[in-house]
Amino acid sequence: MLNLDAVGRWIIRRTGRTLDQHATDPVPAAAHLPQAASDMRRARTELLLTVDRLRTALINEDDLTGTVAAVAGSLADIEQLGRDYRHARNWADTLITDPARTEYAAANTGGSLHRRYVNPGDTVLVVLPHTDSCRKQRLAGRRTRVRISQSDAELDPTVGPGQLRLPHADAGIYQDPAEGGTLYVLESAADKAAASGG
Repeated sequence: MLNLDAVGRWIIRRTGRTLDQHATDPVPAAAHLPQAASDMRRARTELLLTVDRLRTALINEDDLTGTVAAVAGSLADIEQLGRDYRHARNWADTLITDPARTEYAAANTGGSLHRRYVNPGDTVLVVLPHTDSCRKQRLAGRRTRVRISQSDAELDPTVGPGQLRLPHADAGIYQDPAEGGTLYVLESAADKAAASGG
């Protein structure tokens, strides 16, 4: 159950676009949707697991043999996780209903994209997304090589060490929840054909 991407399907139903298509749209609200979905997935999973642990403890009657503080502590955790989930959901809702995102999506069909799975240590060519951070640094839409690490990517690694580093979300590197968080980059159908010589 946890391996199914309910959040990704929910966003497709709401917007008519996949998270990959949003990632490549030149609108900040769309470019931030993959990260918002990731945050929402994480909050939802933590809430689900904590509720399940409390339910199991009650079914096993642990509350009757242990202290009532254990149940009260679990309830406090659930309350906090519920707030975290509500915050993540509200952020996703805000991005989905963003007027610029909605207008762009109505005027432009989502492109055909392919995922190229990558690993930390790989150097790959990416198109930097239109996140607020990339726009502020005038990097949005730029095609560049990046060297991938566990949590970020170094731009222009051929120039030498110590170049600009961006978090995965700002470097156009995404996690596939259905594949255990495997990293991938996006290629348009035209880019893939050019790379293969076709």
